[in-house]
Amino acid sequence: MGRTLTKNVRESLDAGFRPVRLCVVGADGRLGSSIVRHAASQGCEVTRPIGRGEEPDATRERRFDVLVDASTVDGVHRACKIAEAHEMPILECVTGLDEAAKSALKALESKIPVLIASNTSLGIATVRTLLGAMSNALDDWSVSISETHHSGKVDRPSGTARSIVSDLRAAGRAVDGSHVVSHREGDAVGTHEIVFANDDERVVVRHEALNRSVFAIGAIRAAKWLAVGRAAGRYVIADTLDRSDPPAGVSD
Repeated sequence: MGRTLTKNVRESLDAGFRPVRLCVVGADGRLGSSIVRHAASQGCEVTRPIGRGEEPDATRERRFDVLVDASTVDGVHRACKIAEAHEMPILECVTGLDEAAKSALKALESKIPVLIASNTSLGIATVRTLLGAMSNALDDWSVSISETHHSGKVDRPSGTARSIVSDLRAAGRAVDGSHVVSHREGDAVGTHEIVFANDDERVVVRHEALNRSVFAIGAIRAAKWLAVGRAAGRYVIADTLDRSDPPAGVSD
């Protein structure tokens, strides 16, 4: 059912019939509320905003095309159950996932499209695509990573910093979370810096989010990408940089 529905979403979007409908779990949180605020301006409609409490009967049966989970680690299981019940794609934005949450998401991959994104910024997605090639080209240079977030951010290093570490490890670098210098300062939005250096040169790749809206707009962009006829399986934020149409033959 889900694959047919996502195909139908694509057809109606192509024809200009209606916006992508979103179910946002964690709609009363920092990211979730921002997604709700920006949805209409980005061509989407939040038909099911779900906060911390019990979902009202008035919204429980409303249709949606993509579920965006912006809740907490504890809320991941709730989001997975809703996405699975409706056979609709899920965009997982929660960071610091524990093993139970990872297992719940893994179990969905054979049934629906699952995109796990520790950071939905378009800029970060682009930076991450560069790291493998840079690390290979500068293989005898040292590498260091630093990140700065608001003082209330719990996970340290951040999910984005851990993703950067994973990218560098995939390129053969012997790094882990202990190599990340983490700063927590006031209401800082988010800055990540990767430095490659030797005795004669220094290359700095720096991304700074100037406004929290970039994460909401990036999440909406990724949700729209998911809605347009993707097959069941695991996706990453870098996949959304591909502007080509989804593969043909996605059906029941």
